[in-house]
Amino acid sequence: MDAQDLDDLFAMARADAPDASPALMARVLQDALDNQPVPASPRRAPPAKGFWSVLVAAVGGGAGLAGLGSATLAGLFFGLVQPAPLTALTEVLWQDTAVDQVELFPSIDDFLTEG
Repeated sequence: MDAQDLDDLFAMARADAPDASPALMARVLQDALDNQPVPASPRRAPPAKGFWSVLVAAVGGGAGLAGLGSATLAGLFFGLVQPAPLTALTEVLWQDTAVDQVELFPSIDDFLTEG
C-alpha cells in the first residue's frame, strides 16, 4: 500500500462521513447551554448628589465646614463685642484715620505692571 492508496481511502472515508444523530446534537447543545455563564444584572446608577452634599464637598468636607463656621463665629464675636485690646490695636495701626481713607495697598502700581 503506497501513499496514493492511503489518500484514496481517506477520500472515501470523508465522502461517506456519517452525520451525528439528532439526539446527540441535542445533548451537546444542552450541555453547552448549561455551561454558559449567567449574564450579570446591570448595576443601578448611584443616586444623584444633593445640593447640600455638593456644597459641603466644595468647602472641603466636614473639616472645612467646621473651620468656616469657627471663623464666622470669631468674626461675629469680634465685630459685636469689640474688646478693648483689639480696639487699642486698631487705633495704633490706623492712628484714628477714617476707615475710608485707609490704604490697604499703598502702592498698587507694583501689582499693575506688566511683564
